[in-house]
Amino acid sequence: MIESSTSLSAQLRELARHMAWADVMVWDAVVSASQSASDAKIADTLHHIHLVQYLFLHAWQGGAFAVRERSEFATLDELARWGSEIRRGVQEFIDAVTADQLAQELRMPWAAYFEQQAKQPAGIHSLGESVLQAVLHTQHHRGQVCARLRELGVVPPTVDFIVWLWSGRPAARETV
Repeated sequence: MIESSTSLSAQLRELARHMAWADVMVWDAVVSASQSASDAKIADTLHHIHLVQYLFLHAWQGGAFAVRERSEFATLDELARWGSEIRRGVQEFIDAVTADQLAQELRMPWAAYFEQQAKQPAGIHSLGESVLQAVLHTQHHRGQVCARLRELGVVPPTVDFIVWLWSGRPAARETV
């Protein structure tokens, strides 16, 4: 029987592990097909996925807000290496964070942009909720990459959370 009262920190760790695995699965599909490996739309979306992970990781660690532009990565291989580095950093952070830390309020550096656009204060959220946001947001964009792969005639990987569970919760490989 599965314990139904799994802690939030354990659930977030599982979601982050799935995110890393899904990233690698998508990267594998992209680099294995020539029509997708040279597609600018895919490269831009992969950059966005890792930029989001990078920005959230830096916010969680109290780091400076600094955007890494797509133009900083001359090749898809450079982008893939950066993505791998970010995945490791996110996983290390999530593995080390405590339940008490996850419950603490976190103000994202870009909340001021929301406040300016929405003309209202940004609502309060916790570090744990921001982890969930990063996981869900990047899942959405992996879906966009998979849709684009299909448009290009490439069979995309199935990266559903349930498939990861059925597969025995495999760890992400270090490289794509």
